[in-house]
Amino acid sequence: MKIVGRSLSHRRVTFQLVKRFKSSLGLWNEDITTKIKLDIEKHWSKEVQCKHNCEGKPYYVLPMFPYPSGNLHMGHVRVYSISDTIARFQKMNGNNVIHPIGWDAFGLPAENAALQHNIPPQLWTNTNIDTMKKQLLDLGFNFNWEKEISTCDPSYYKWTQYIFLKLFEKGLAYQSKAKVNWDPIDKTVLADEQVDENGCSWRSGAKVQKKVLTQWFIRTTKYAKQLYDGLNSKTLENWKDIINLQKHWIGECNGVAVNFKITNGEKTKTFEVWTSEPYKLIHGQFLIMCKNNVILEEFVDNETTSIKCVNPITNSDMLIYITDEFAYPEGQEIYLACPSVNIEDRKLSNHLKISFDNECANINIDNENQKAISLALSEKVGGHFVSSKLKDWLISRQRYWGTPIPIIHCTECGVVPVPYEDLPVKLPESLESGFQTLTNLSDWIICKCPKCLSTAKRETDTMDTFVDSSWYFYRFLDSRNEEMPFSLDSIKNFTPVHCYIGGKEHAVLHLYYARFMSYFLHSLGWTTTPEPFKKLLVQGMIMGQSYKVKSSGKYIRAGDVEKTGKDYREKSTGESVIVQWEKMSKSKHNGENPERLLATYGCDATRLLMLADVPPATSRHWSDATLPGVLNWQHRLWITMRDFIRHRNDADLTRNNNLSNKDIQNYDTKIWNSRNYLIATTTYHFKYTHKLSVGISRLQSLTNVLRNKIPPEVIASSKEYELALASLIIMLTPVTPHFCSELWAGFLSAPHRLCDTSTLIDWNKSVLEQKWPTVDNHYELSFMCKVDGADRCDLKIKAEELTKIDHEKALQMMLQQDSVSKRVTKDIVRTKYELFPNCRAILHIFTNRSVKKEQVEISS
Repeated sequence: MKIVGRSLSHRRVTFQLVKRFKSSLGLWNEDITTKIKLDIEKHWSKEVQCKHNCEGKPYYVLPMFPYPSGNLHMGHVRVYSISDTIARFQKMNGNNVIHPIGWDAFGLPAENAALQHNIPPQLWTNTNIDTMKKQLLDLGFNFNWEKEISTCDPSYYKWTQYIFLKLFEKGLAYQSKAKVNWDPIDKTVLADEQVDENGCSWRSGAKVQKKVLTQWFIRTTKYAKQLYDGLNSKTLENWKDIINLQKHWIGECNGVAVNFKITNGEKTKTFEVWTSEPYKLIHGQFLIMCKNNVILEEFVDNETTSIKCVNPITNSDMLIYITDEFAYPEGQEIYLACPSVNIEDRKLSNHLKISFDNECANINIDNENQKAISLALSEKVGGHFVSSKLKDWLISRQRYWGTPIPIIHCTECGVVPVPYEDLPVKLPESLESGFQTLTNLSDWIICKCPKCLSTAKRETDTMDTFVDSSWYFYRFLDSRNEEMPFSLDSIKNFTPVHCYIGGKEHAVLHLYYARFMSYFLHSLGWTTTPEPFKKLLVQGMIMGQSYKVKSSGKYIRAGDVEKTGKDYREKSTGESVIVQWEKMSKSKHNGENPERLLATYGCDATRLLMLADVPPATSRHWSDATLPGVLNWQHRLWITMRDFIRHRNDADLTRNNNLSNKDIQNYDTKIWNSRNYLIATTTYHFKYTHKLSVGISRLQSLTNVLRNKIPPEVIASSKEYELALASLIIMLTPVTPHFCSELWAGFLSAPHRLCDTSTLIDWNKSVLEQKWPTVDNHYELSFMCKVDGADRCDLKIKAEELTKIDHEKALQMMLQQDSVSKRVTKDIVRTKYELFPNCRAILHIFTNRSVKKEQVEISS
């Protein structure tokens, strides 16, 4: 329907359109205040949380789920503001979006806090979940709450136990005596990854002690080479330096590991031998071992200098010499020597006075390397490539509040897995004051052996919480499945996760464990791809300004500090104070309470504040000084809508229009160009770079255009102004959904003329249901060429024509430009063409000036 003029019938039609959904509060004659913002948020809260079904392309937006500590902190507000904005943006682009939330609910902090307050951890955790869930709802985040999960719920950890049993069946979960990191405060074992560079616990900060304990491990090293090589996959988007962090953690997989055996009477123990020269597994003549190796405690005394072991590749005995007089490979305490072939090993044997023969001196090393690996794999004793420093994942924790390990220890049958039909092995429902482990809960521990039915005992260690979070992203997609952890049908269209969002502090440990678990589940045929996450969006920390007394290092509050010139001093003592930006912490008195922001400014302003100024990956320096800019923009948007409503309802402006047609055309052209340019650039940053702050700055620019001396007559009658204003409100909606819902309702309360089918705007729907604006087909977009990284040409191509340009045509077009051809004086060795529909296109040309010559790469 196309409506022209200002007749009464036009106003009736507009009224009928508006009545199809919730109306505005109608407070446009008042100045925007916090009270009005809070009233707006209350008015639109249900609509903002509404699900608008979409049958489009599946898109999985996943923020890392939170630990239920009791209250949201600013890091939570930031990560979920990012994920909610991306989820809403993708919905407006017609995608079928899943944006779930749950709780990483097991772990030491909850248990310690529960002990301190003398209440069960279950009650403490569930109370915190209720509190944080309310806060997430107050912030207007549109999660798929029907998919909510909690790792401490038996309906979840049943399947964590199920997956553990699958690992056990495949020989990837095993128990072994090991020298472990013991936290004397939290009284539990820590994985190597949970000890910082100073030898302190990542949680308690206590100096870690070394103990020898029998622990449960997951053999992640078997997948090391696959996990390392997988980081080169072209399916990974935006991983940037995270790839290097992961590679550094895994290490170069330049050796293989094989399990040898030591037998002493009835006792047999396995130990892992790593070597970068696999032929030694066949031709090696002896091993050396550090004196403090754990396995020696059970087999030797202080006088013993050598023991025998069995080489599983040759099935023959080998001697192990005990010595510390050797520089072992990084992370290793054992070395396999073959002095008849290796010159350095010959020097070692001479130094240790170990005799050897030369019968294998002339072997074909490459052939023997392959033979040794094949034998190890066929005998199922190892043979997988791994770095020397990478260790298996230690998952045992000596605490109550975690997933019980589903194992039974029987004096007759040994280690017996709990039958699948008996899962879950539930934790006792309550915990007495001061009780920290399961070891003396005899009623829970004593059970029947599933094999021989004799009296046996349950495993009393619980799993590291990283096990729970290593597969949760699959369970979200099938959270109510009672037959299995998840079905292939439920995940196949939504995995790998399209956009995974979380802090950089989780980019090594959690990401490594999650990738391992995904590769394992893929090996079972449960998933369609081994990699769990496609695009990675790393969130920077929220930093607060801290004040520390220079002489003592004591942190003090901002109110206790005064500034004199350029110096800061403590008010009460006059002592010098160090001012710096640090991660927010209660102990440093530099935190910010989200509740204060919500009460003072409203949730939309808080969300906007989190996303403006700096991109997600950058650390954010928190300061109230950034608030005026956000609040002023909201004020300007409010008065822009007020002016639009007033001028559209002013009949005199139409009758007494003193502007010439040329003047109106000039304004329309300016607005048309600005709208298209800012749609293109905003879309580019919201969709491709995820630099949301840059996209938001483009929306601020569009606001400036609409407020920059536009005559009331244009506002009253221009379709271009109307379309630009509508586009602005729609594009801001993912960031401030309540505020934009009110702006949109006000917008439609005024007479408007764009009721034709030439735009994507549906005037019968709320702003939350609108499609994301696109540029007009005949608007000219940027087609840029970079030669060896430098900008050399920028053509302007109509949007509808740009989508028709493929890689080959793009290269031909750019080589015809003097600014490009004059720079390509060397052979082209590689090209890359990036097409961002409705945004821009970029052709990258690399010559042998900057990169090693290789075959030209054609990509699109």
